[in-house]
Amino acid sequence: MNAAGMRKAAVYLASLHPTDRRWLLAQLPVASAQQLWALAEEAEPLVRAMPESLHALLAEQDQHDAIEVPTPDLLIGAINTLDEPWAARMIAGAARDHAEIYLAACFRQRAIGIRSELMTLPQKFPAALAQCLAEELSLMANQAEAASA
Repeated sequence: MNAAGMRKAAVYLASLHPTDRRWLLAQLPVASAQQLWALAEEAEPLVRAMPESLHALLAEQDQHDAIEVPTPDLLIGAINTLDEPWAARMIAGAARDHAEIYLAACFRQRAIGIRSELMTLPQKFPAALAQCLAEELSLMANQAEAASA
């Protein structure tokens, strides 16, 4: 688990009754339980002092910059270089709002294949992965634009 996940888990555990906390920790591997126990003990006074802030602390907050995608013509050109599974992953992770634009520009069979792949992918990718895919998509689009110039 990453550091942010550990902190969220610790805050959640700190909000629980001690019996519930012990039961949950007993379900984890010993090393993880010990680490979470220490963090929860540290967080407990903060949770008690600010109970109204607990929801905000536990809520998934997207602190990342908005994902920027290339213009539709460059986006289409970049995604056309990928096979269907990768094209679907790029669209799902970095350009889901542009999926219909891209699919309308595809050959029918390719659009069907990509749409099928999209159905199997999560609606929201982890922010770091989505950002990485967007950066790669922009790089691909810029390379295609430079090659055609």
